[in-house]
Amino acid sequence: MSCAALRRLRESRERSDAGVTLIEMMVVVGILSLVLAMAMGMLIAITKMTGQNAARIDQSQQGKVAVESMTKTLRTAVLPKLLSCNTCDEAAFISGNVRSVQFYGNLNNDDTIVLAPTAWTNRGPSKIAYAVDGEGNLTETIRQPDYHQAKDTEYTYTCTAGSANCKVSNRVIARDVSTSRPLFTYYDLSGAVLSPPLTGDQLSSVESVDITLSVSSSTNVAATDVVTRVTLPNAGVLNDNTATPNP
Repeated sequence: MSCAALRRLRESRERSDAGVTLIEMMVVVGILSLVLAMAMGMLIAITKMTGQNAARIDQSQQGKVAVESMTKTLRTAVLPKLLSCNTCDEAAFISGNVRSVQFYGNLNNDDTIVLAPTAWTNRGPSKIAYAVDGEGNLTETIRQPDYHQAKDTEYTYTCTAGSANCKVSNRVIARDVSTSRPLFTYYDLSGAVLSPPLTGDQLSSVESVDITLSVSSSTNVAATDVVTRVTLPNAGVLNDNTATPNP
């Protein structure tokens, strides 16, 4: 092999052993840092979006379930005389406010009989209430009449919840409910808004109720609103003299 060839081979080896320069290393590190920053940004954005979507779904489901439950129960609102209650209030609605309502409902009117030692029943309209507390918990309370003799229509609602034969249910149907806007809006037969708190003739004039449930379980997403109107065909027949009470 000639001297020139040996010299070229030696120079080639020296160049291959030289490695990379500091500038080249800085360029590589900069590119890798940029790629890593972009990847982390995308990961953070995806995580945030996933959390927001989960919050929206939770709010929506919670609102829909609560409104469906209230709608179904409100439709049972009934004038007490239609269920032969001689001691109930004259109107179907007992009280009405922007964040609470109480009314008589034809619910769980199953005529349960207890034979001890004579025939007793809890038949009659239930007292039903919905209310939102300061922490945003929407609670449903359903109280059936105290047990009475089967032919006795002097219904009372005084038993202590949790005691034997006292049928009172109490459950939270929604949490994180906004208290900054009215939950209930009341209308009479002409469609005019009844200003709460309802009193006197207003209680007997309720023909429909708007439910506006706003659920906000996360500060990262806007509140979810569920709105519906419930008509009450059996609640406003106070002056209907043709109505025949149920036996």
